[in-house]
Amino acid sequence: RRRFRPTAGGSAVTRALRRHQPEFVLHFSAPPGSEYQVTMWLPYLERIGRPFVVMLREPEFLPAVAAATTAPVVYCPTLRTMDEVLVPSLRVAFYVNHGAKNSHCIRFTQLTHVQLHHGDSDKAPSANPVSAIFDRIFVAGEAAVDRYARAGVEIPPEKFVVVGRPQVEAIEVRHQPTRGLTNPTVLYTPTWTGHHADADYCSLPMAETLLRRLLDRGATVILRAHPYTNQHPGSARRLARLHELLAADRSRTGRQHVFGAAASRLTLAESVNRADALVSDVSGVVSDWLYSGKPYAVTDTGVDGDRFVERFPLAATGYVLRRDMADLDDVLTRLLDTDPLAEARWATRRRYLGDFPADSYAEAFLSAARRELDPAWTAPAPRTTTDDAALPTAP
Repeated sequence: RRRFRPTAGGSAVTRALRRHQPEFVLHFSAPPGSEYQVTMWLPYLERIGRPFVVMLREPEFLPAVAAATTAPVVYCPTLRTMDEVLVPSLRVAFYVNHGAKNSHCIRFTQLTHVQLHHGDSDKAPSANPVSAIFDRIFVAGEAAVDRYARAGVEIPPEKFVVVGRPQVEAIEVRHQPTRGLTNPTVLYTPTWTGHHADADYCSLPMAETLLRRLLDRGATVILRAHPYTNQHPGSARRLARLHELLAADRSRTGRQHVFGAAASRLTLAESVNRADALVSDVSGVVSDWLYSGKPYAVTDTGVDGDRFVERFPLAATGYVLRRDMADLDDVLTRLLDTDPLAEARWATRRRYLGDFPADSYAEAFLSAARRELDPAWTAPAPRTTTDDAALPTAP
């Protein structure tokens, strides 16, 4: 009884947090190698301009997350330690995935619980019915709302808030189509195999054929694999083979392919900005790339055939690469040469990423987050013109 009795005034952590007066908490639980899910959000949570605390449920994330923020980062292995961290000043809890331990925090009904996700894609997990337990679901665009409806997941529309995808603000936009590319730089982003067969969108089994054909066309390749890739032995072997292939071509031709540790040091935005075109599996990378306006191809690793675009609508303004690679040359010609879908991508971009001004794109998220913290808060009215000469002068 003495061991479980709260100490007078709370623990040292509780006392420190009461002094800090955090207004929101970021709750995070995930398998090893998932720290990217939370680090992608930390800069934007800091820009909200309110004190907050990060609550981790697994200790291995402490070094990476603590290095990525100036906010307090606390490891809470038990429900009791969570009780010590959830001090009275907290009003909102943010989440970046659908981890099972999220339910441990959602039991605190005095908080508003907001799901942020860690990417926007047409993958099945992006329309997880578990989303319904949150008070708010921040989504990048109207396409995400449609995705839940298409999956038969009924969620009250008032729970959805379209905030864009603030992480894309660092991506450079190419407004004019670039056709007839010679010696292009191509970003290839294979995803992982997923936990279940129906969520396996990984193209690594057919990737060597793809890369060899890109090299034949004089392409420089940026190979950016999913962080979970090495957890699957077969995927790890295939990825190592691709690294060998690119290293050999670099020695022979001098083309500066980027892969392995060098690729992991680049942010996704830096990778996108270096590339002229993308080849990706069904994943959130495609949505982020869409912001650039540049062409992309999506791999169909299943047996959907004509239904592939129906299941994954974002592929409609990309070039679909079939599992048997029978259309590979045609796809690469459209991707790197003719790009017939260049104009159609802009409408898709608005549906998936919102229609927010480029120079203040992240403000949609920041304003929405501040409203949850303070319902009476309103954003300042935007300027109606960027032409200073058109503004009235002082008398």
